[in-house]
Amino acid sequence: MLMRSDPNRLLDAAAFYESLRGRRATHLVTERLKALLPDPARKRILGLGYAQPFLAHWPGLASAGWVGSARLKTSMTQRPPRLPDADWMRRDCIVASDCLPFDDLSLDVILVVHGLELAGQAPLLRAAWKALADDGVMILVVPNRSGFWAHDDSTPFGYGTPYSAGQLDRLLARAMFRAEQTATVLAVPPPILRLGKRTAGFIDRIGCVAGRRLGGLHLVVARKDLYAGLPLQPEKATLPLPRQVADMAHARRCSMREHS
Repeated sequence: MLMRSDPNRLLDAAAFYESLRGRRATHLVTERLKALLPDPARKRILGLGYAQPFLAHWPGLASAGWVGSARLKTSMTQRPPRLPDADWMRRDCIVASDCLPFDDLSLDVILVVHGLELAGQAPLLRAAWKALADDGVMILVVPNRSGFWAHDDSTPFGYGTPYSAGQLDRLLARAMFRAEQTATVLAVPPPILRLGKRTAGFIDRIGCVAGRRLGGLHLVVARKDLYAGLPLQPEKATLPLPRQVADMAHARRCSMREHS
């Protein structure tokens, strides 16, 4: 059964990522994420939700212009993770999902993990849209509704509202984002991770070949769609020829009356 977010029952995310299953899940996800992550050099990067384990494995992150992380008040644990010390770990804050404490257009990349499924959809995406620069990107890691991980509440991915591929695409479009790249990962069921890294990796690669439907997590790189909110110019309707002649005749009669 799919489960809603319950802060009182939510598994401590830090404890999961410190466990054997958590470390192997992190390895599989980061291996797939590497192909989607942009070059962090001179970029302002924010990890939103609980992205610390994945930020810690982002190649070249030390060259970024600014890196921070923000945990959501409604769902994230208060316990800090035990990760190697880094400057960006000291720039950590807890925020409301609908109000990010960053200036408009101030961020280049937002990595969202354990965020979208646990927070309000529209408020979170709207806040991210405002904080991103015009050429900024948002990278989402979201549980797949039809995958194994969304149905296992022994992991942080088993809480909140998972999404199918179509639901996620429509949600992003309504929030004025355009999905540029998509991938899937963790097609392997959670218990299989205990069998070994190679076995889990092999099964995961086979499952992910089937596409976004069988993967445990959706990986999406979305860019701001600056033209999504602009109204379309109404096209001039093509009138039938008799109607055009009648309208022209009427306009000519009105013009003659004005000059008489």
